Amino acid sequence: WLQMMFTGLKWHFIVFFFFFVIALILGSLLGVMRTTPNKWLKMIGNAYVEVFRNIPLVIQYFLWLFVVPSFLPATFSADSNAEVSGLWYRQIAASFPWVMGILGLGMYHAARVSEQVRAGIQTVSTGQWNAGFALGMSRPQIYVNSVLPQAFRIVWPTLTSEMMNMFKNASVAFVVSVANFYALTKNMIEETSQVVVILAITTLIYLFFTYAIKFLMVRIEKRIQVPGMITGGK
Repeated sequence: WLQMMFTGLKWHFIVFFFFFVIALILGSLLGVMRTTPNKWLKMIGNAYVEVFRNIPLVIQYFLWLFVVPSFLPATFSADSNAEVSGLWYRQIAASFPWVMGILGLGMYHAARVSEQVRAGIQTVSTGQWNAGFALGMSRPQIYVNSVLPQAFRIVWPTLTSEMMNMFKNASVAFVVSVANFYALTKNMIEETSQVVVILAITTLIYLFFTYAIKFLMVRIEKRIQVPGMITGGK
């Protein structure tokens, strides 16, 4: 049983790490798109956020698994001796479920990260923009060198909560057959009927890792905070 727990934790962390990277990069890009003067970029960013933020994660997984393949080109399948729509997509989902788990969670949380990054960018004063333009910097250069570093410092506490939610939501990847910690915990309960003991241990493990993430993010927050910004400094 201990080996099963370690195997489940391994896949839990693999899914968590990769979808966190996707959510952070894509969410930051969407946050920038939603604050640009370009109305088309803003429209695309807003549409993405409204769709992915307002549909439950489990429903999104079902859409990715059963609905999206229906709209892909059909390919002949030797197994069923018929044309199957999105055959390559279905094969990837069946052979590499962790890929579907990572993409589904990454795209879902990117919408949430985008909202936080957007709020952070809009908090930065217009004087920062004017100073950048006065120095001859382009808008992308101002984003990269001035606005985004400040925005991330401002929203870091909310990103801490979001990262803890990401770690917990990584459990939902069991829906697409990822053998993560939650999935193997269910298997152990079904095979042993030791519900109280296994759930107690599982709860303690989740508490340990979520508080470890919180501790790490708080330490980073103290290192990157700027005196006079939000919490100030001594």
